[in-house]
Amino acid sequence: MQYQAAKAQKERARQVAAAERERVRLEREVHRAEAAAALARERMARADAQALAQAEREAKRLHVEAQQSKVESLNANLREELAAIDSVLESTLAVDDYVDLEKLRRVAQHPEFKSPHQVVPPPPAPIVAPPEPYYQPPAPPTGISAVFAKKKHAAATAAAQAQFAQAHEAWQAVVAQIPQRQLAATQQYQAAESERLRRLADDRRRYDAECDERQRVVDAENESLDDLINRFAASEPDAVEEYVGIVFGNSIYPDVIAANSDVDFSYDADLRELCITLVFPPPDAIPATKSFRYVRASDEIAETKLTQKDFATRYVNLVNNMTLRTVHEVWESDRAGKIDSISLVGGVNHVDPAVGKDVFVRLLALAVSREDFLEIDLSRITPSETLKHLRAVVSKAPHRLTPIGDMKGVRK
Repeated sequence: MQYQAAKAQKERARQVAAAERERVRLEREVHRAEAAAALARERMARADAQALAQAEREAKRLHVEAQQSKVESLNANLREELAAIDSVLESTLAVDDYVDLEKLRRVAQHPEFKSPHQVVPPPPAPIVAPPEPYYQPPAPPTGISAVFAKKKHAAATAAAQAQFAQAHEAWQAVVAQIPQRQLAATQQYQAAESERLRRLADDRRRYDAECDERQRVVDAENESLDDLINRFAASEPDAVEEYVGIVFGNSIYPDVIAANSDVDFSYDADLRELCITLVFPPPDAIPATKSFRYVRASDEIAETKLTQKDFATRYVNLVNNMTLRTVHEVWESDRAGKIDSISLVGGVNHVDPAVGKDVFVRLLALAVSREDFLEIDLSRITPSETLKHLRAVVSKAPHRLTPIGDMKGVRK
């Protein structure tokens, strides 16, 4: 018994030791799992930080590219706008400013007549009678049964005859109704057709009235055109002015100039002279920017301004080019030889800061004959030298709105 007790005690001690070893193993496993989880979380955090940093770098790169693209677009638009301003005279030399008044004659344009009532519906189809029923007697009995089935056969025959008679009578009634039904369908079709034709006629009358109105407007405009042609041929001042107005209306300037400039004129039939007041765009309407650039440090798009000298030169050239262009357009368009001389004053509408009133600051004055001007090859000139040659009076500082003397023109 002592042996057995000692053996049991040893077994219990072994089990306790094994349990302790398992507990320690499990604790080490838990610690390893926790450490692995912490390491995984740390790696994930590092990966997230790297991904975030990469995303931020990519976003920054794309933003820089967008800003640089914006700068390129701004510079391209600026170059286009400045080139259009600088080529005001050059651009008109490739265009024939003559206006053939006959080509202004209009022809009325009428749309095709359309109406939902143009479609003709088909007439009603003929009503076809149903097939006529026919009598089919029951089969007579045969063989030995014929002796005993006579009554039964006779009854069946009588029932078949009665059924046939009833069916035939119904058929005759249907057939008898066909003419009336056909007539009703025809009458309904004719009524609908009459209504369709009435509505179609209404649509046609409206269409014809609209065509007549369009033709009336065109005829009136052509009549006015005929009157202008006749009066222009007679050198009537208002007709000459109307023609010149059409010429100037066809003169297309860049938006920045067109929005800030104007031209007024009058024709003196006795002198055969056109007096022009040309309004230049003010200096502040002309771009003073040389270029745009992206400053990465401040994440801003900055402007590089033209030097005062470059801006002054551009504005002087614009004044000179607009003047020569205006005179050129008049005489290139005047094939009828109505205008022998032009007296022109050019300036800027401006608010006088001293008195707060609207004033017209005269920057240029010119008087020139057709003969003298047509001797000039505008495709090869320097505008400032041409104006000197024509003895024009030009402001010494147009960009500062320095006026010339108070005069309406210049005479040789």
